[in-house]
Amino acid sequence: MATGYFNNNQEPCIQIQLSNPLGWSQTLECLIDTGFSGFFSVPTITAFPIGLLLTGTMSLTLADGSTAYRLTCLGTATLDNVQRVGVIVIEPSSNQTLLGMDFLRLFSMRLLADPISNSVELIVTTPQAQPPASPPPAGGAA
Repeated sequence: MATGYFNNNQEPCIQIQLSNPLGWSQTLECLIDTGFSGFFSVPTITAFPIGLLLTGTMSLTLADGSTAYRLTCLGTATLDNVQRVGVIVIEPSSNQTLLGMDFLRLFSMRLLADPISNSVELIVTTPQAQPPASPPPAGGAA
């Protein structure tokens, strides 16, 4: 389990270490955005000092329904000594680092945010156990 917090704007946040393929890293305050389907979104001003390497572009559908094109990088996120590699969207006009739903999926985590008690937790989920296979039907040719 990882513990986060609500920032001054009462948004759920958590600190994540982000690194490039060469191992350069930085710990970032990340807003947990359940409306963002991606892995990570990082402002340009944050991405380049870490040394994230550009890998391409992607089109995004924004909240207002418009389409935008953004540069992308691959990066490694570390949370509680667990690392996952994912696509990072470089956001030129933002100053916030966002964690999205793909981050929660890749880390197999559930978000529990309680603004009443000011607690934010990312809880590791265990995969559902598969039911045992049904035995083959008995019988044979008579």
